[in-house]
Amino acid sequence: MLITLVYVSFSRDQLGKEELLDILKVARENNAKLDVTGMLLYRDGFFIQALEGEDNTVAALYAKIQKDPR
Repeated sequence: MLITLVYVSFSRDQLGKEELLDILKVARENNAKLDVTGMLLYRDGFFIQALEGEDNTVAALYAKIQKDPR
């Protein structure tokens, strides 16, 4: 079953342009491998992300994201 998951997270530190571009690049590559789509927004230290894909895949990806210390 396809699902959409939207969440908000806060970065521990302010991120610069290069760090944000790196996060976006890695996210795009990983999501393409998993057949997951969505969006990633960043402003003033917080992210809003939407992930769309198979329910088990999105759940596993979100569990991995939750462990990211940034």
